[in-house]
Amino acid sequence: MKKVISLTYLFGVVFLLASALYFFASNWQVFSRLEKVALAGSLIVLFYGAAFLLDRVLKGAYFLSNWLMVSGVISFGLSVALLGQLYNSHADSYLLFLVWSIPAILFSLHTRYSGFYVLTHILIHFTIYFYLFPASPFGHWTLAHTWIAFGVGILNTLLFLIIKRGYLASKPLLYLSLISANLLFMVTAFANEFSVFFTLFYIFILAVGVYRYFHKETSIFIILSMFGTGFIIIKMFELMARYVSSLFFVGLLFAAVLLLTGSVFLVNYLRKHSSSRHWTKTIFIASVTTIASVFIVASVFGLLSLLMVDVSMVTLFVFATVFLVIPSTLTSWPSPVKYSLMMTGILIGMTASVFDEFTFVMFLVLAYVFYVEKRSAARFAFYLLFQLNTAIFLGQTLDLGTHPLLVVMMLLNVAVYLATYKKYILQYGAFLIGFFTFFSLTTIDLSLTLHIIYTALFFLTATGCVYLFKKQDRTFYWVSSLVFWFMLIVQLYYDLAWKLIHKSLLLAALGILFLLMAVYLDRKVGSDQQSYSMLVGKRLGIILIIFLQAGWIGYQVYSNETLLQNGETIILELQPVDPRSLLQGDYMELNYTISQLEDTSIHDNGPVTIVLRKNAQGIHEYTGVYSFNEKWNAPYEKKPGDVLLNGKVTSSWDNNAQITYGIEHFFIPEGTGLEVEGKVKAAVVKVSDKGNGILVRLRD
Repeated sequence: MKKVISLTYLFGVVFLLASALYFFASNWQVFSRLEKVALAGSLIVLFYGAAFLLDRVLKGAYFLSNWLMVSGVISFGLSVALLGQLYNSHADSYLLFLVWSIPAILFSLHTRYSGFYVLTHILIHFTIYFYLFPASPFGHWTLAHTWIAFGVGILNTLLFLIIKRGYLASKPLLYLSLISANLLFMVTAFANEFSVFFTLFYIFILAVGVYRYFHKETSIFIILSMFGTGFIIIKMFELMARYVSSLFFVGLLFAAVLLLTGSVFLVNYLRKHSSSRHWTKTIFIASVTTIASVFIVASVFGLLSLLMVDVSMVTLFVFATVFLVIPSTLTSWPSPVKYSLMMTGILIGMTASVFDEFTFVMFLVLAYVFYVEKRSAARFAFYLLFQLNTAIFLGQTLDLGTHPLLVVMMLLNVAVYLATYKKYILQYGAFLIGFFTFFSLTTIDLSLTLHIIYTALFFLTATGCVYLFKKQDRTFYWVSSLVFWFMLIVQLYYDLAWKLIHKSLLLAALGILFLLMAVYLDRKVGSDQQSYSMLVGKRLGIILIIFLQAGWIGYQVYSNETLLQNGETIILELQPVDPRSLLQGDYMELNYTISQLEDTSIHDNGPVTIVLRKNAQGIHEYTGVYSFNEKWNAPYEKKPGDVLLNGKVTSSWDNNAQITYGIEHFFIPEGTGLEVEGKVKAAVVKVSDKGNGILVRLRD
């Protein structure tokens, strides 16, 4: 019951946070600007106040007050996003996440609570990401970006080592830093002039990590093995695209042979050392099998295509089955060789059967392999392939659409799960595939009624599974269910079938309901869970950090409202489009006529101030006079009616400069983008005496 109570509290808190995010992002026009600011402030007070209150009331169950403190920092971030929405700034800007990360860092240093460590890590990486890519994901990747990614990867590696040495205590941050470092090192190893260096460096890091944690920590070894396997395969495809030739594919076959030979010796070594854990050997064999199989399959089809060998798909299928799959199941070859040949044969056979549409035959091959193979990990992999073949077969034979195909796959895996009691490997596969296909039903384009039905059923199923499996201590199942539960919360934000404001109200009601249930159960049963309170002996410092957040919000509201009241009004021509912000909802991306300056002597990025004057139509135009890095391009004295507007050069080419002024985002109520786009031709902007602009409204 204690586990049920803690989960109920967690769900209630998450629902309230999600409700606030959805509400602010909906940009509901019922409330004025200051009323929305008051709501944001109330949200922060609610979470921090509840944390202090419950720390005194619920003795022993300090996990809840700790969660509420973290939620308070999250609500501060939502408030920062709301201010950006209200004053049309910071749409997915690094400044938003930078400001948000400051109290998270201060709380991390002051409380040493793991939740703040994780939140700080995420916010800092968002800050870096949006600083590098302010306009579009992965746009304009340069060598400088590569070196920055490499540096951040090094910092994550050092953070991982610091935690491993015990200087910092946070298991989630340990794995987060490990995964982040590997992702960043992988990014640096492709498509740049130093890719050889970055590739060799990453291989060295992987080798050291695998050697260091081979016998000691299975979870770290599994993560490194997964990244290593993915990296080698992706690198193979990159090299294949660059050096495609028959010689390359022959070399790839030779590399697969060398890999299998080396793995045989290593497996024999592991068998002689009882200290090697079972899962370590299994993961190693799985990695070798995956890499070798992909190498061989790519080589076979690459050589056939280059040499223009006219081989029918049926012949290829028979060859793969008779000379690869069947022998590998009947012989006692070393595990890496056995499973690599088996998997290669299956992949070739499945590819051939798809091309000539005889996938029904693959059921016989997979059933045979599943029957003769006794290793759990192998049977799990073959079950996944069986399900993939089933989906292909149903799609080709019955010509099912996406909706009925997903329903059939979901029901099939539910039946397998229920029919395979205590056959855990089959249940694992059926559970994951069944849940994934069920989740997919909430994402596809359906009628509103069907969409709501599937979403509601998925929510109830995921929530029930989390409670049930948590109570039964079945870690794999309750963690998987919780992951799918959070995936639904995220997916609903970008779902367009029904409005954010309606989803916000629903989530708020659910949050209150779950919290009331948790309080009732807590009083009835008594939650005597012992946990550490971050507030002990640190209340004064925490209160100061909270006041710092309130002060920043107050200053931003005051400065923006002052500018709106006292700034000079100008009108600028524009061209709009409308995406959705990560935290702030729908907005229009405004491209002004002054966003690109022509015939300049600017050849670098930096701060710029331009001079605007009103034309006969009342539109403020660029005069050709500007100050870049505080140096004017021509002698200038301010004239009556002149308006100075500050900006930043983001790129320059052929005497042209691209400028951003901080007024490129105009937030709109959800779903109104198409109504506004194409109708507006100008923006009304307020400019302060110092040249800072704030976007007020759009006009036709």
